[in-house]
Amino acid sequence: KAAAAAAAERERERFARGSRMMALRQVAARRALVRAAGATRAFGGYSQPPLSQGEGGKQGLIADDTEQATGREREELKAFAEGKHYFNRQPVQMEKGQGTFQNPVMVPSELHERIVGVIPKGQDGPLWFVVGSDKVHYVPEVDLHFKLYNPYK
Repeated sequence: KAAAAAAAERERERFARGSRMMALRQVAARRALVRAAGATRAFGGYSQPPLSQGEGGKQGLIADDTEQATGREREELKAFAEGKHYFNRQPVQMEKGQGTFQNPVMVPSELHERIVGVIPKGQDGPLWFVVGSDKVHYVPEVDLHFKLYNPYK
């Protein structure tokens, strides 16, 4: 009985070790596919540009933002140096009659959700909320309805 239990335990360990190795091989294969497909990364279901990293600061000097920024911040700084805008910071302009359930304020986004800020009359700071792509979002403080749409579809 003890020998059978020991053999069963060895078999479970061998299976677990094989499962871990298979999972590691799958991860390595996915990474290789991503690199082969133009070095884009996938996160949250959408593609991102390759990692962007500067040279860093020079020895004995304090690095500025362009030398030490990485990722999206670096891409934004490079675009700004070229006179371009990396992020869309334009406010959404409501048209007359928008904001009802039947005619919500349309918020552009390529993603499945977006954080939106509204400054109600008489307030100094914005009211923040998340608008999802699955339904119309109602904000009772301003009595308005919002909905996402993808401007590139």
